[in-house]
Amino acid sequence: MGVTVFSIVFALLSGTYIYRSFKIIKEGEVALVERFGKYQKTLEPGINIVLPILDSVSLTKSTREQLLELPPQPCMTSDNVSVSVSGSINWQIKDLQKARYKIENVDQSLKVSLSTQLQTQIGRRELDSIIGGQERISDDILKAIASDTKDWGISVFRVRLGEITIPPSVLLSMEKQKAAEIEKKAMISRAEGEKASEIAKAQAEASSNRVIAESERQVHLEQIEAMALSIERIAEAIANHPHGQEAVQYLLAQKYLEMGQAIGQSPSSKVLFMDPQSIPGAIQSLLAMSDGKIDEAIAKQPFGASSNIPPLLRNLPEVKPFDPPSDKEKANPTNN
Repeated sequence: MGVTVFSIVFALLSGTYIYRSFKIIKEGEVALVERFGKYQKTLEPGINIVLPILDSVSLTKSTREQLLELPPQPCMTSDNVSVSVSGSINWQIKDLQKARYKIENVDQSLKVSLSTQLQTQIGRRELDSIIGGQERISDDILKAIASDTKDWGISVFRVRLGEITIPPSVLLSMEKQKAAEIEKKAMISRAEGEKASEIAKAQAEASSNRVIAESERQVHLEQIEAMALSIERIAEAIANHPHGQEAVQYLLAQKYLEMGQAIGQSPSSKVLFMDPQSIPGAIQSLLAMSDGKIDEAIAKQPFGASSNIPPLLRNLPEVKPFDPPSDKEKANPTNN
């Protein structure tokens, strides 16, 4: 009877010991085993064997990625603007032995490190660079925290900045500054547009003036060529007529008198210098050609009227209108 009870007790104790010798660790977790208070080994997911009574599982932690959020922290920028910035950090345990024995509290230590680096990186920058540079600030904080936690047995994956709270007075000033910058850009754009318009207008006007000048020059050249040809034909007609020289003298004398009359009718004061010796000669030539019968009525008639042409000039050959000179006449004007 005693042997039977002893056997049952022994079997129970043996079963309990064997049962307690097996430790099952779930997937995504690790555990630390201590023997008499000293680190013995790390248990991985699955079935692990320990020595009951001697060994004890002192800590079990998750190896999955974890999120730690930091509440808004007061920060001061390099241009002395007070802001509040929150943040978050994603991390994971890689070595539970270091995380257990190298640092007292991983979560609290990560919060302190994140808060310190956040204030440091914000304090190195001006407000304008902070608003648009969250990504760069996050990268700098991540590098600094990774350097701080390299002996903690953990891995930091990413850092994100949360909401940046700016004082209302600063926001109002920033809005005014932005509005002024927008107005400045608009004024510059308008000025550049007006400048381009003026340049285009000036270029168009210059091009038009060149075309007009070229056209006027061409017309002037044609007029000169036509006048030269006309003078040449008149000269030939006068030279071939027996009284051509007298006709030229008459025309010059009449133009001389018309010029004096025009000058005399001008309302402004004038002084006309004339050669005293040339006046009697011109008048005598005119009287001689017109037989001394030029009266005031005939003199007032336009030159060319039938009553104003002296008999001496009425038999001159008629100078008929002519067409503009052809290219051949322009090339050889003496052959006309």
